[in-house]
Amino acid sequence: MKSSRYILVFLCSLALTQLAAAQRSADVANGDLGQKIDRYLQKAEANGYAGSVLVARGEKIILAKGYGLADRENKVKQTAETVFSIGSITKQFTGAAILKLEMMGKLKVTDPISKYFGDVPADKKEITLHHLLTHTAGLEGALGDDYDAIGREDFVKLALSSKLLFIPGERYEYSNVGFSLLGIIVELVSGKNYEDFLYEALFKPAGMEKTGYVRPGFVKSELAVGYRGGERWGTALDRPWRPEGPGWHLRANGGILSTVGDMYRWYLALKNDTVLSVSAKKKYLAPHVKEYADGNSYYGYGWVTQKTERGANLIWHNGGNGIYNAFMGFEPENDLVIIASSNIAGKISDNYAERIERIVAGDYKELDERALQEYAGTYRLSSGAEIEARFDENDNLLATYRAKELVGLLAASGKEVKEEVERYNQKVEEMLKAALAGDYAVLAAAWGEPLEDVKTRASAFWDGKRKELGEVRGLEVLGTLARPRNLFTYVRVDFGKSSEFFTYIWDKESGRLREMRESQNLDRQFEPRSQDEFFSPPIGTTIIFQKDEKGNVSLTIRKNGAETRATKAAA
Repeated sequence: MKSSRYILVFLCSLALTQLAAAQRSADVANGDLGQKIDRYLQKAEANGYAGSVLVARGEKIILAKGYGLADRENKVKQTAETVFSIGSITKQFTGAAILKLEMMGKLKVTDPISKYFGDVPADKKEITLHHLLTHTAGLEGALGDDYDAIGREDFVKLALSSKLLFIPGERYEYSNVGFSLLGIIVELVSGKNYEDFLYEALFKPAGMEKTGYVRPGFVKSELAVGYRGGERWGTALDRPWRPEGPGWHLRANGGILSTVGDMYRWYLALKNDTVLSVSAKKKYLAPHVKEYADGNSYYGYGWVTQKTERGANLIWHNGGNGIYNAFMGFEPENDLVIIASSNIAGKISDNYAERIERIVAGDYKELDERALQEYAGTYRLSSGAEIEARFDENDNLLATYRAKELVGLLAASGKEVKEEVERYNQKVEEMLKAALAGDYAVLAAAWGEPLEDVKTRASAFWDGKRKELGEVRGLEVLGTLARPRNLFTYVRVDFGKSSEFFTYIWDKESGRLREMRESQNLDRQFEPRSQDEFFSPPIGTTIIFQKDEKGNVSLTIRKNGAETRATKAAA
């Protein structure tokens, strides 16, 4: 009788042979389950999705296939071997590298960073590698653009001189800066380039020859091209990199390039303890710190762990830059792994992975497509405010609107504090009126940045908008909304040619402006509860579609015990 070890090696070899065969020839969808997932993703492709997906149970590949185009202009199709940026999934490699060095006796996760960096300021001397690994160091999320070619020494100086958001260990706050510092520690301790150490310690043992920054020798034609709003953004290789890879604003926290096949090899290496010992892997995947007070997710060392709706333990991470994105997740007890990429802005890999997981679990039922098409259209409230309803490949309702009165119904969480809302509404109105008049002092204070820097950036932005859309005719603050960690203030700005919407995102705790987004409309996604009922958990709002005996269609919005009705307008 063959040993269990021999059988395990054989099965792994069989899986990788199967994958290699799939990549050499056509993409594969095996069995009824593979075909079912494939049909769903073909529907997604018809709705604009483009990317690659791999689904497997242990050593058996269910699906490994590409959808849509990797390069529209050159008509290059996505396949299971298309190279894509895994974004922040890179963090799991940095976490594994730290644990590998701990296995080698070269460091401990309890070490303070002062052991590796000189002249550490007093407020940062107590930061440990564990703090960096779990986003509890108190460091900023980012300190510069991903594609600034900043070197190692300059990055360390910048990070150590930055202001902490809180006392180390006090709470969780996602930080790319912390993982870049970990990557630098990997170099200092190993004496090797970050990517070289990852290859020797992790990628090579796992059989991953198509993963890295520069070592695999990627050419642009291998990579999926990112698209936003139908426009070509390009690939990571179109951006400025140093000879050894991206600058340290990105390196070790994101940006590694790979394929779904190589990421599957990584899953097998973790599962079979090829790169980490049992004890190191336990520490690697442990739920070290809760991400959000009202959530059920915990951060490990580059992984998130949580329970699915079906009670399974899901270990996952995602990544992206607002254009392309990726997801990798697995359920250990089900030996299920799902890996997905997308090179289209707004087509989020997480959503497709979640739906695939439901298909595998057997509790996903497609809605009647004809009924959804009948429900799609424009609905008008008695006030004249309109809602545009459409449905995506996941059968989610996408409600688009522009009227102020709909902000409360379709965006407010119900947890807003009146005084806080009024304060931020007034603050944003004063800030924007001053900025449009050429006074950027309030805006600079909101960002917490030097006046001249904000003036240069903001004046160029608004001058560009005026050139594109005409002079500003007016603005209206539509409301401020509460979320667990942030406040969102919606504003409509009326230009000579059209109106645009701007969302200002504030950190609740510090009161600082964190981000500004712009769009032509406001929208909200609602998940299907049944054929006719759709629900948005973050805001507690339900939309129900109805059809009377004459065939007239209407929708009812239920929120906080009240109902608002809208009638479908004639086509």
